[in-house]
Amino acid sequence: MNEYVLQPIGYVRNEVSIPDEVPYNGAASILELLPEYAAAANGLEPGYIWVVTWLHQSERVPARDHPGGARGSFSSRTPTRLNPIALTAARLLKVEGLALYVDALDVCNGTPLLDVKPYVREFDCVFAPADPAWRRASLPEQRLARIVRTIERFCGPLTPALAVAARMALAVDRDLDVSVNSADLRWECWCPAEIAGGIQAIAGTHLGHPRFQLGPDEGFVRASSPTAGTVCYALRPSWSAGSLQAPEATLFARSSEDGAAR
Repeated sequence: MNEYVLQPIGYVRNEVSIPDEVPYNGAASILELLPEYAAAANGLEPGYIWVVTWLHQSERVPARDHPGGARGSFSSRTPTRLNPIALTAARLLKVEGLALYVDALDVCNGTPLLDVKPYVREFDCVFAPADPAWRRASLPEQRLARIVRTIERFCGPLTPALAVAARMALAVDRDLDVSVNSADLRWECWCPAEIAGGIQAIAGTHLGHPRFQLGPDEGFVRASSPTAGTVCYALRPSWSAGSLQAPEATLFARSSEDGAAR
C-alpha cells in the first residue's frame, strides 16, 4: 500500500485541551499559519472557508458502538476515523498576518492544520439535504444550539425575530417529540417574514415546497406531522424583544389550530 506524507501548514489555537471538551458547536479559534505559508493566504477575505485538520489526539477506528448497533465511521461524525482527518466549514472573521480568525472549530488546541479552501456557494451549498434521524441531539440545549447554528448559516446573525423562530422550533421538537427537519413535518407560517425565513432554514425547504407554506402575517406558526399530530403557536405582542434566554411565555403561546391563543 502506498504511503502519503502530510505536512502541517500551521496549528489551531483555542482554549480546548482534549476532544471531550470541545463545545457542541465548536470553539472560537485561530488558524496560526507557519511563516513559510504566509503567501498562501493572499486574497483570503472574511467569509466561509473549509478547514482541513489532522486529529492528532484521535485513534484510527473504523466503527464505534452505538445504541442501534455498530456504526461505521462513514455514517457518523466521530473523531475516531480510518484516517483522522477533519473537514469543517467555518466562518472566517478576519485575517491578521499569519493568523486566521474563525468563529468555531470542532477540534482542540494544537491540532495540525493541513489546508484551507474557500467555501463557494454554487458548488458547496446543498439546501434541504437528507439528514439522518439519528442525528437528533439528545439534550434540549443541544437541539437549540443546532437550530441556532442552522439559522445563522442560512439567515445570518441572530436577530430577535430569528431567535423567536429558533425557540418556536425547539417548542415543536418538544411538543411533538420529532426532529424539526423531519421529512414528515409540515410548517405553515402565518407570521412576520423574518420568522418564517428562520423556520424555512430549520425545515430545510425552499419556497413552494409542500412542507413549507408561507401566508400573510396573522401572528402564528403551525407544525403538523401525520404521526405526531399538530401544534400551533400564536405570537405574543412582546415577541419583538425576543431572545434565546427570554421566557417562552413572553414570546408565544400554544394556541388552537386556527391560531387563536389559549
